[in-house]
Amino acid sequence: MNNGSWNERLKRFWGALFHELNLTLSEDVAIDLGAANTRVYLPEKGVMIDEPSVIAFDADNGKVAAVGREAKRLGRRRPREIRIEHPIKNGVVADYEAAGQMLSRFIKASSARHILRGPSLLVCAPAGVTPLEQMAYEETARRAGARKVRLVEGPYAAALGADLDPREPRACMIVDLGATTTDIAVISGGGILYASTRRVGGSEIDCAIARYLQLERTLEVSEDAAEEVKIEMGAAGGSLDGRTLAVRGRNLKSGLPEEIAVRSDEIDPLMQPVLRVIKQQVRAALEEISIEASVDLLDSGITLSGGLARLHGLAEYFALEFGLNVQVAPDPTLAAATGAGRLIEQPIPAFIREAMREEESVRATNGRWPNHEDKRFAYSH
Repeated sequence: MNNGSWNERLKRFWGALFHELNLTLSEDVAIDLGAANTRVYLPEKGVMIDEPSVIAFDADNGKVAAVGREAKRLGRRRPREIRIEHPIKNGVVADYEAAGQMLSRFIKASSARHILRGPSLLVCAPAGVTPLEQMAYEETARRAGARKVRLVEGPYAAALGADLDPREPRACMIVDLGATTTDIAVISGGGILYASTRRVGGSEIDCAIARYLQLERTLEVSEDAAEEVKIEMGAAGGSLDGRTLAVRGRNLKSGLPEEIAVRSDEIDPLMQPVLRVIKQQVRAALEEISIEASVDLLDSGITLSGGLARLHGLAEYFALEFGLNVQVAPDPTLAAATGAGRLIEQPIPAFIREAMREEESVRATNGRWPNHEDKRFAYSH
């Protein structure tokens, strides 16, 4: 029997063994580590985790009690025995130890397989990240058990996730509107021509809404309630005139729970300071890029991503302001995670991974080994 046959048998054996034991040697994972939400992307599977960037600790022994939605739920009740942490603040890692523990839990929850070696992480970071902030991202990944860490600028990843092609010679602009940061990048020929980051985002609008309701309507509301008001009532350019929303909270005078009606015209002015800063940032980008890149934007326009991109009428508002075509990414909140995932979705050459896919193909064809000339089972070696 020739060596080729023995190699094939060996590969099939290891593939079946690893499949049965639910093991993998390593894992390539893309991470969008945001102040509001953390998203974990696995190749060929997509975004597996989209959870709040929150971790809860037992106040007595310091052990992790919960992460993500469960930790946020605990935070709403504020039990005395639980300490709530938000390790990502202002778009960067504020507590890399807590962030590492949170990220480790998310990575483990994202995959059904047991990883024998630490995963290789590609992490989205703001465009203007400093060397010290970069070290915090890398340390967070290491504490999460990463074997290898790479950083990618968030707006570049968001452009990929928004179905833009950064390799095209024609320049395109991406505006990534996050919870605490706004990243702008102009991309062409596979590189970034211009990038900037401002510490302003959707959370600032939430705070403004909560402050207004407290001072003007004597109603104390939760962070979630303020965010809901922004999502339901917030609009650029006042396009929701006349709409009302029932908002629940605690009356500051009586101390009793109360429900009031809030009008859209009360919310519109609260959005303007943030929108004004973002407009200034976009205008600065348009003024600083080259004439050739500026002219390209007449065709490619501006693409919006991030959670704030879902704001009612925002694309039309910016289009009127800048005289350019403005579109929202297909799935704006997941654009950065999806784009980072596409960067790591390369054919896997490792023979163990290949054998595992062959084993899965056999199971799908009732034990018949597939014809390797069939493109459905083609592999890149």
